[in-house]
Amino acid sequence: MKHLICLLTASVVLSATAEAKSIGEQIELPAFNSGKAIWLIRAGASFNTVSGSNVETQRIKWENTDYNGSFSCNTGYDFTIGFNKSFGNNPLYWGMELGLGTRGYTTSAEHTYDKGNSFGGNDYIRNTSDETFTCYSARFSPFTIGYKYTFLSRMAADVHIGAFASYDFAGRYNIHTTRHWVTSSNYGNKNDFSEETHKYKISDMDNMHKYDAGFNLGIGYWYGHFNIDFTWQRGCIPLFKGGDEEVSVGNKKSQKRQRGDFFANNFELRIGYAF
Repeated sequence: MKHLICLLTASVVLSATAEAKSIGEQIELPAFNSGKAIWLIRAGASFNTVSGSNVETQRIKWENTDYNGSFSCNTGYDFTIGFNKSFGNNPLYWGMELGLGTRGYTTSAEHTYDKGNSFGGNDYIRNTSDETFTCYSARFSPFTIGYKYTFLSRMAADVHIGAFASYDFAGRYNIHTTRHWVTSSNYGNKNDFSEETHKYKISDMDNMHKYDAGFNLGIGYWYGHFNIDFTWQRGCIPLFKGGDEEVSVGNKKSQKRQRGDFFANNFELRIGYAF
């Protein structure tokens, strides 16, 4: 619901800004190559995942405990305001951005036991675990270097690369587990189901790095003052401390390896408007 409210608010802001100009002005490209600062606002969805050696460590742990587990996307939002300014009268430009966004990931794991028991019946046990990690961040991009290629007079392709720094001001880590146990035997049947949910605020997580820094790489399309932009964002600071700590990845004491690190790995799809 929070994501929906943020996106609706951003859409209203974009619409109100666009209505301030005539239709003719809106479908003409801004003066990108004038050497003047062109201000723009962008809002959209952020598809948050992680990369790094800890991903492989977690997969090995699942395999050694007969769990079928996977990492998946945690959908969030991204909202920025910034400017682009060309280097003289050419398509090459630089810019800055300030905004709000999200980072995180989700995992799902399942273990099933289905065998006969010694009481002339069968035991079926299904354990599941779903983990969701979500952080809300203030983000600053101190510089972006890009190139806008104009074609058909009113359209432009936009390729850009830059750096960012962020700080997580809020967030949560949720763990939801279930256990379904069905037993049949000559002495009767049993059908039990239980579930638990644990929630942790990132402010209580001492082993977490709440700051990050990394780079952006993106490509966009302009039609007049309107923009669609796709950006890949990669963090370079681990989400958690202790990546060199040895952890067990199996049932034997000898089955250990370094925990490894998680790094933020986000894909952003945004709409924008230049004013």
